[in-house]
Amino acid sequence: MGLELENEFEALAEQALLSNVASTLRDDYGPLLKDAVEKNFKAYAAANDYDISFIWDAAEDPVVKRSQQSVQLRIEWPGLTALFELGVEPHTITGDLHFYWEAKDMWIQTDSVNWGSETGGIPESRAIRNGLEDLRQEIQR
Repeated sequence: MGLELENEFEALAEQALLSNVASTLRDDYGPLLKDAVEKNFKAYAAANDYDISFIWDAAEDPVVKRSQQSVQLRIEWPGLTALFELGVEPHTITGDLHFYWEAKDMWIQTDSVNWGSETGGIPESRAIRNGLEDLRQEIQR
C-alpha cells in the first residue's frame, strides 16, 4: 500500500512556497527594511547636521514582485539618495553656473566650482547597505 502524490504536487508546493515568501517579504521584512534604512539615514543626518528628510519622506513602500520562480523585494528611494549612501569626494564642477551661496549671502555666477573643498565632500552613510545587513541578520534569527 503506497501513497501516491498528485502529478502536480511539486509545482503546487513550489508556488505555495513562493506565495508565502512573497507575503512574508511584503508584510514583515519589507517594512523592517524600510524602517531600518530610515533609522540609519536619520542618525547619519543628525551626526552630519544634514536636512535630508526628503529621502525617507519620499521613499516608496516596499513592493514585492513575483515570477514563476522567484520573489523580489524592492524599495525605491528618491534621486540623489546615492550621493549620501555612497558619499561624494570633493570635485570640480564646470559649466555656466549660477547659484546662491548661503554662507556668503550672495548669488554666484562662475564657470567652475571646487565643490566640497570647504566641507570635504559628503561622507558615505551606508544607510541602505547597513539596513540590508540588519534585515539579513533578522532573517537569520
